Amino acid sequence: MAQRTEQRPPKDEEDEIREQVARYPRLSNAQEQRLLATQGVERDAANRTLIEHNLHLVVEAAEARKRGVPFGDLFQEGTVGLISAVEHYKPGDGGFHARLVHAIDVTMDDVLAQTAEAQRNDEAFVVACRLLESAQRLLSERLGREATPAELAKLLQWEEARVNVILEMLRGAEVVHDQELLDYLDVLDDADEPDDAEA
Repeated sequence: MAQRTEQRPPKDEEDEIREQVARYPRLSNAQEQRLLATQGVERDAANRTLIEHNLHLVVEAAEARKRGVPFGDLFQEGTVGLISAVEHYKPGDGGFHARLVHAIDVTMDDVLAQTAEAQRNDEAFVVACRLLESAQRLLSERLGREATPAELAKLLQWEEARVNVILEMLRGAEVVHDQELLDYLDVLDDADEPDDAEA
């Protein structure tokens, strides 16, 4: 009789990160102080150990910020903050963990702020494109010809330079779209052609 194997769902990126971090248990205060006191050529190895065994701080910070940025990206950015904080820490800087947490928080918050700003810019660009396309249709129908950038700028009460930039970006997007469509049609044509062996 065949044994039934239980199917487990595939691990996602967050689970894999948690598993990796779990391999590095938290250090005791005495262990951390000994590693922080390390000097000379052994300092790089001590820093690596301090970084690995404090990755749990990055996971905790990423958990608290699950919005707009994937967990893996937050973890990656937070790890950069952790590495920098460990490598630049000096005994007179105050509490070690407080410095690490601060560096991780600042790095992650910066990424979240940049992502939010990029999303706002994308949304504003989409709105501007729609307005410009509507203005083009309206003026072209009214004038019986394609509207000039100056005419579009006057109607929208924008600077002409802004109109030109958006028009250029729209043209670039159309070229990319057209090329992707042509590539797709080429693939379809190749698939429809009979093999030499069948000819």
